[in-house]
Amino acid sequence: MPRRPLRLATWLRGARRALSSGASRPSAARQGTTGPVRTAPPAPPQLRTDLVPQVRALMKQKDVRGAQSLVDEGLALPEPTTDALLAAGLVAHHRRLYERALAFLDRTDGAAWSKTPIAFTESLFRVDPQRGLALTREWLDTPPVTVRARTWHTILRYVFAHGDDALRHEVHDRLVESYRGDEARWPGGADEIAWLARWRNAQRHASAPAPEGRVSFALMDYVQPGKSKTSQNIGDQVQTLASLGHVVRRQNLRFHGAEDIVGFAEDMQSRVRPELRLDGAGADVELYRVDRDGSSFQAFPEGTWLLEFGWHSHDLAATGVWDFPMHENLRPVFVSFHCNKRELLTPEALDYLRAHGPVGCRDWTTVDLLLSLDVPAFFSGCLTTTISTVFPELGSRPQEATVYVDAVREPVPAGHENVKQSYREVKARTFTENMRAAVDLLEWYRTSFTHVVTKRLHCYLPSRSLGLEVDFQPANYADVRFAGLHPLDHDAFEAIRKGMIARLEPVLSAIFAGRDADAVYDLWRETVAPEVEAARARHTAQHALPALPVEPVAIAAPAVVEAERVDGAVDVVLLPRRDELAHVGEAVRALDAAATSPQRVWVVGSALHRVRVPKLSRLTQVHKVRTGGLDLGAVGVSPRQQAHQALLPHLLPDVDRAVVLPVDAVVLGDVTELAALDLGGHPLAARHTSNADPSGFGLLYRAARRLDDAPETAYDFYRRIHARHVFDFNAFDTGVMVLDLAQLRENGYAAEALTAMREFRIDAREALHLFVGPHRAELDAAWDHVPTRDLPSDEAKLVHWADSLKPWDEAYVARRELWFDRAEAHVGAAAS
Repeated sequence: MPRRPLRLATWLRGARRALSSGASRPSAARQGTTGPVRTAPPAPPQLRTDLVPQVRALMKQKDVRGAQSLVDEGLALPEPTTDALLAAGLVAHHRRLYERALAFLDRTDGAAWSKTPIAFTESLFRVDPQRGLALTREWLDTPPVTVRARTWHTILRYVFAHGDDALRHEVHDRLVESYRGDEARWPGGADEIAWLARWRNAQRHASAPAPEGRVSFALMDYVQPGKSKTSQNIGDQVQTLASLGHVVRRQNLRFHGAEDIVGFAEDMQSRVRPELRLDGAGADVELYRVDRDGSSFQAFPEGTWLLEFGWHSHDLAATGVWDFPMHENLRPVFVSFHCNKRELLTPEALDYLRAHGPVGCRDWTTVDLLLSLDVPAFFSGCLTTTISTVFPELGSRPQEATVYVDAVREPVPAGHENVKQSYREVKARTFTENMRAAVDLLEWYRTSFTHVVTKRLHCYLPSRSLGLEVDFQPANYADVRFAGLHPLDHDAFEAIRKGMIARLEPVLSAIFAGRDADAVYDLWRETVAPEVEAARARHTAQHALPALPVEPVAIAAPAVVEAERVDGAVDVVLLPRRDELAHVGEAVRALDAAATSPQRVWVVGSALHRVRVPKLSRLTQVHKVRTGGLDLGAVGVSPRQQAHQALLPHLLPDVDRAVVLPVDAVVLGDVTELAALDLGGHPLAARHTSNADPSGFGLLYRAARRLDDAPETAYDFYRRIHARHVFDFNAFDTGVMVLDLAQLRENGYAAEALTAMREFRIDAREALHLFVGPHRAELDAAWDHVPTRDLPSDEAKLVHWADSLKPWDEAYVARRELWFDRAEAHVGAAAS
């Protein structure tokens, strides 16, 4: 007992610090989660003032955990102050928990408008855009407070995404009007207002007069109403230059339109390599500039053609909404296309892709993604492999020299510049200025250097097309964009380049011959049909991974514990992390306090000698399943991957159904109710993730990115993900689950999971997502309530402290009193 008073005294000193004024409060980010077990309930939360400036300062310092702790304490009071509600809304907005942010800000009796207007406006439109539009109309007529220009700018961004033309024009006018006299409050406002001027009277999907006797054709640009989302990467213009090369091969085309665009097209026409020139029938072509990420706000004649390509990575004005499908008057031919955003691929967008397909994809992962969604697709590779079309052969090569372009993996040698292909001036220049800058840049590369070291895809591929030796060193070789594009030997590169030229030649010839849309799309489908068929065969092909050398049941056997069966008992599994071992006893004690029927608690993990089990009632048995000695190396996995979790069906061979609960949680409901949940034939039940990013594929993509040193393995993993599941499904939280262990045993889950963990270095949670995907029962969020993420609720049946702050930490965390209330309840019951 000599150490116990010391521990308590240490905690009391920390508690006094944590409950002092916010200015002297230690940052929660600097506090650990493995401290001593508390032996007394914490002091109650204290009333604090001026929380809004404090949490702003903490978030600016990237101490989101500390900011969350402050607002949790403020919200714990019986009647949270407006200041606490505002601060809570700010933190939730920062964490992209928009529904939670709006719930708090809506309770401030309008104070959010004057104190946190940006957070309120963004959260409102993210959660309920129709309500946002309705309130916008009210604010235009009778604003509740003086609405500053920066707030009107935020509103305007979302009205671009959701509103009609009339409302957008009115908000735009109000923005300009309100900025007069408000310049000092928003130093960057003048630039933003000047940027938006070109869209001030724009109409959605407007039609331009059809040029008589001319084919309308658009060239891709990268401007949009959101300045921050407008590309500043000159590599995008390199893509457009490559696409233009396929047009200007035809020496008898006559170009019309804006003088600068026509002049540039004619210059490129004169640069086409002699062997690639086409001297077919002449035609008149009206050229247009199309904004990839904002085409709906431009005007085009009906039936304007374009080559549609590139990575649609930028949402419209940073609103989470993509301007896709494109303008209704455009006729896209999709080639060299990449996408991986679930928000982009709406049902409307998928119908659009099917109607204008097949879709030529820049990388194999996009092929597999679209095929999983029943969109006809094939691998086209990248347009920039054909950039040499408009770069005639040089008379002589430069002396050997290397240029470094956005190099990141290794230090650039002394005396060498690290050339940037992404820079602000790109946004400020006109379309043709950027196009000419792209030509000049590539000319500089090929006339001054023989070797290139770069992280940029659109430096790597065009430089190879121009004959330079390229060392491609991306930030991550396992990036989802690179399957099929790296590594490439000479023959593979030439196959992409020549294939692109061959498939586009007949389709573009038909377009410039004036053939109607049905005929052109029929020709496109016929031209690429063999490639689509080959892609489908590849997508559905079964490639078994090498079998495990040892069966999972044999690996698990040394840890299996013989336990007496108890009629009607619920089997509960705890999977403590090492930093939770000191708190397993408290968790078990809380489970026992909530028990209404017999339960067997299985504590599964390593180092369980550190777990102290308290005295419990007769309803609860505890069994330790010690996995530290398991020979996981025999199957090529590591304990760091939490492989013992994948072995659960065999570690508990006599258990058919189990409830998995986290250590950092308190059960308020009846676990027997949870155990009896109807799984609907699925192997498990879990709630959709409470994190801001809901994408199941996103979770698996992030796992693949860890294979930077084994990109071919990552590309295979991407293929298998898409072959197994349709893009996309909701990720799920694995802290609270109901598992059908009998079904998992029967379906060979452990062997499949361990094999995937060995081959792709994924952890147990990722393996479960790969195995299950969307095929699970949805667990009511009341059974996995995360008080730092979810809306406040009196209906919670289990409170789970899933974020980094735990109830046993010194810093305050929401609802931590429950942790100690349960312990006290158990002690009281034991004493009686």
